[in-house]
Amino acid sequence: MSGASFSISQRAGRPLQSRKAMLETLVRHLDMIRLTVPLLAIVFTVGCVGTIGGNGGGGGGDASTLTPAQAAAQADWSTKAFPALTVCAGCHAGQVANVGFLVGADAATARTTLLAFDPQVVNTDAPQSSRILTKGLHDGPALDATSASALLEWIQLERTAVDPTGSGSTLVETAQFQALLCPSGSAGSPTCPINHVPLDPAGAPGATIDLVIQSLGTGIYVNQLSLVGGTGGAYIEHPLFVSYPAGADPKPDSLDRFFATKMDEMAGMSEQIDGGTAAFMGFSSADPLGISFKIVEPFRVDPGTGSGSGGTTTGATGCKQLASFKTNAQAPLQNNCASCHAGGNPNATAAMDLTNINAADDATLLLACNQVLTRVNTTDVENSGFFIAPKPGDGTNHPFKFNPLALYTTFHDAVVIWANAEKTSP
Repeated sequence: MSGASFSISQRAGRPLQSRKAMLETLVRHLDMIRLTVPLLAIVFTVGCVGTIGGNGGGGGGDASTLTPAQAAAQADWSTKAFPALTVCAGCHAGQVANVGFLVGADAATARTTLLAFDPQVVNTDAPQSSRILTKGLHDGPALDATSASALLEWIQLERTAVDPTGSGSTLVETAQFQALLCPSGSAGSPTCPINHVPLDPAGAPGATIDLVIQSLGTGIYVNQLSLVGGTGGAYIEHPLFVSYPAGADPKPDSLDRFFATKMDEMAGMSEQIDGGTAAFMGFSSADPLGISFKIVEPFRVDPGTGSGSGGTTTGATGCKQLASFKTNAQAPLQNNCASCHAGGNPNATAAMDLTNINAADDATLLLACNQVLTRVNTTDVENSGFFIAPKPGDGTNHPFKFNPLALYTTFHDAVVIWANAEKTSP
């Protein structure tokens, strides 16, 4: 896209914001998705129970070398935050694979694990957006308001410990750009332009974020969202989409959906970002857009994994509720989607490959389930691209729309059972 470029010093005449300031703006736009301080009651279903072993203090190194802010954060962890997480230990202290953010023999080592866990669950840039506070309904036990408040207080102290001046880290952000909309046609056609947002001024020569944007009336729908490696490849962490309404505060993505995204793309390679689709409700297609990042760099060569396109590293991925998929989603997908997505239409199959939807063995069917899951936003299931694209009346140019609406409702009501099961999995 010709007008988009990177800015790491000034943006459209406005002073540079820190990433912390941008993420705190996100918190001011929580609506019903994020928690504000008075609404810290986080509701979970009762499932895993247990206690965190050990009685060690929340330390890390010789206490004599700690700054007062570091000492305050570690003391608060030991006396308030660590005890508040006891209800989480039955799953997150190592009993359930890939979610062990509390693994440790004592409080000190559990704190180290938690702060370093990938994908990030503690966000010291914007404490209230930390995933440990905003996870919502899942298989874990209840985290009451008192416990949540204790955790928020501790994360705020950790923020002060790592950033005593409150200056935050430098914001790496694209310049604002006006979306080129796709009202009809296939991506790249005259009526459906691809937006190319360059990353090269930030040190990733020739790399771009590519996306197709459609207006939904109540938001925008993005598909084919990809990181393109360009001439030197690109490494990115935590992209955050931001809308810039005239005369108002920037409006960051209220879901902060790419909080755990890390991608390392070789030169000449391209890969979709977390499934390639997203619906940003509350964004106006008339307002300029921007994308901020925690990090943008050229391709990082990792000798431990060899060469390759890299891709997202967001912790455990893939379907966890295959039984529910088989019971609720497999037949509706076969009956309504497979004619295009199981090989009948090459473009549809490339977007979501359902060639294994009729597999009799679980290992092969899991491949189809994983494909569908890339189109489901488990934070905001109803606004997933998977449901928006074929729904009658929504402004996408998906070539298939259910008709009449009752057929869509039947399809939705079956598949959403599986989608919500994935959402509530640990």
